[in-house]
Amino acid sequence: MNLPLRQKRSSDYACQYLTHDSPLHRLGAGWKIAATTLLSACAVGVRTPEALTLLVLVTLGYYALARLTLYDLWRDLRLVVWQSALIIAAYLALRGAKGLMPGLRTSVQIMVFYLPGAVFLRTTSTRDVMAGLRRIVPYRLSFLLTTSIRFIPFFLREMDEITTAQRLRGARLLPRQQLDPRNWPDLFHCLLLPLMVRALKTAEAVSRSAEARGFGLHRERTYYAPQPESPPSPMAAGAGGMGDPAGRLTKRRELYDDL
Repeated sequence: MNLPLRQKRSSDYACQYLTHDSPLHRLGAGWKIAATTLLSACAVGVRTPEALTLLVLVTLGYYALARLTLYDLWRDLRLVVWQSALIIAAYLALRGAKGLMPGLRTSVQIMVFYLPGAVFLRTTSTRDVMAGLRRIVPYRLSFLLTTSIRFIPFFLREMDEITTAQRLRGARLLPRQQLDPRNWPDLFHCLLLPLMVRALKTAEAVSRSAEARGFGLHRERTYYAPQPESPPSPMAAGAGGMGDPAGRLTKRRELYDDL
């Protein structure tokens, strides 16, 4: 029986956070940051084809541990694939046939450098990122880094929507059309400029939202971290839980559940 398309694919856009029960989802944010840094550093340092092939297999295995589909992989690598095609074409134009292998190596290195970061975004919630970063950096800096990381999928989705809308209006934004330098003004005026305007508006909205919530007024953390509930004391239990704050919160929770 054929499954619906919605069940075959997992995500709607690149680097979208997905809630799966996978080993990487259960792994702490700090360990995933370390693994991402290590794999990306190896992607920059490898030179031989054998080492690069081994690194590609390790990276794909790391991606598979997150229980992500081939559709997710294509979503994450789609832009990098087009960029790789341009890099290979540039190497061929500059060096001829001798530039094929260096172009392929550079393209694969870029993909392997990028993919661990995509896995991190897909398997780590914003709360986990904040909780991991606050142990090593001030909470203001951790908020800045977390917001920057979390907005990467948002802007990828915005870029896809802007591209689709502008193509319907006749803009020449297809990859094969961008091979012609005469179409580069469409790339700037129809895609890059609207994306920059939307980025500035989004940054202003986020800053106003943080300011309205009192961000930066206190030295302590300003994000919600759930704490395990402690059992009520025998005295509070005998009084129906109304003599302590925990009992009152329990009563209020029961009241809201009834509503």
